[in-house]
Amino acid sequence: MRPTRLSTLAALLAVVTAVVWGVLRIADRRGARLPDLDWLAPVGVLVLAVAVLVCWVAVRSRLHGDRMPDPLGVARMAVLGKASAHVGPIVGGFYLGYLLVLLPGVETTSRRDRAVIAVVALAAAVLLTVAGLLLERACRIRGGGEG
Repeated sequence: MRPTRLSTLAALLAVVTAVVWGVLRIADRRGARLPDLDWLAPVGVLVLAVAVLVCWVAVRSRLHGDRMPDPLGVARMAVLGKASAHVGPIVGGFYLGYLLVLLPGVETTSRRDRAVIAVVALAAAVLLTVAGLLLERACRIRGGGEG
């Protein structure tokens, strides 16, 4: 498994943002009501980010401890880190695209409330990405070849 590249994550963020922005902008211009946002999704992403951070701390302490950790467990944590690092930009791109559609009319209360939720969700997605990258890097074999 190759390490996650930041350029790949940036591309994911850009593509998802552009698609969501385009679709929602067309819907908004045609007078369709934008989908509602609630606090459940940002809280869920934040809980997932915290769980990945906890896994990162656990893996680091085991790798620097006296006992050798289970190699299969470390491999599973590496996959979790890689998946989390990729899910973050996808979720973040959705909320960033939504936020870009909301910004022109943010002075209205309903759009402002949705914009706040989108910003919190975007921050949680960034935290998830960082946590995933940290976990993935902690599971990397030092001095190992690319395979």
